[in-house]
Amino acid sequence: MKNRIKEIRKKANLTQQEFANRLGIKRGAIANYELGRNIPIDAVISLICREFEVNEDWLRNGIEPKYIKTPSSTMEQLKKEFNLDEFGYNLVYEYLKLDQNQRDAVRKFLYDVIEKEPDIQQENNTSQEACSVEEAEAAYIKSRSKPARKTAQSALNTTEESVKLKDAVNQ
Repeated sequence: MKNRIKEIRKKANLTQQEFANRLGIKRGAIANYELGRNIPIDAVISLICREFEVNEDWLRNGIEPKYIKTPSSTMEQLKKEFNLDEFGYNLVYEYLKLDQNQRDAVRKFLYDVIEKEPDIQQENNTSQEACSVEEAEAAYIKSRSKPARKTAQSALNTTEESVKLKDAVNQ
């Protein structure tokens, strides 16, 4: 086991102190494990396996495979292989956490969007071709103008109020 512990530490490119810090134990304990003076207790073996994604059978007995595949290591591999940005990484990760019904709903939604995309692009191209510069300017101005405010008074009410006000002033 002493050689396998040292191999894990070297592969991680860590000093004995750095390795010990990651495990929350003393540097001297690591030195003693690597020299074969002491054998780590089960709790330390579990820490090493969890922290460095090592198969416990390999660490204890040299039985392959050396490393275990964890969801995070698999996701990191996908991120590298497909050059995913944070959004892509999170999208894949969140999708994988869904149950089958939720995945089916997402899949259906995406296929619907993909199927409609050529139609949407065609509509956009058609409407852009049919629109003149003047029409485009008018549409822009209309989209930028403030909507008219609704008031409780109609034009008729305003006129009647004005007449009453004039009568009152003239009397």
